[in-house]
Amino acid sequence: MAKRLAELYPVGTAVQIWLGEQVWINGKVVAHQPPAVWVRTQDGRSWFVTNRRRIRLSQNVTQRRGGAEDQA
Repeated sequence: MAKRLAELYPVGTAVQIWLGEQVWINGKVVAHQPPAVWVRTQDGRSWFVTNRRRIRLSQNVTQRRGGAEDQA
């Protein structure tokens, strides 16, 4: 069974979300609300993310983990 977003991205995790603006936007997971997670972006906006293809670990985090592949 696939892991849920809340299992993949604990509160406080640095992530990036895709808003269809041709860029990944940096943010942080601030809460869980099944079936999704709440992400606060650097500009202070909050987003309810339900789609695994629209969230990934921050690139800075993956580089520190030894170059792990994209989590999207």
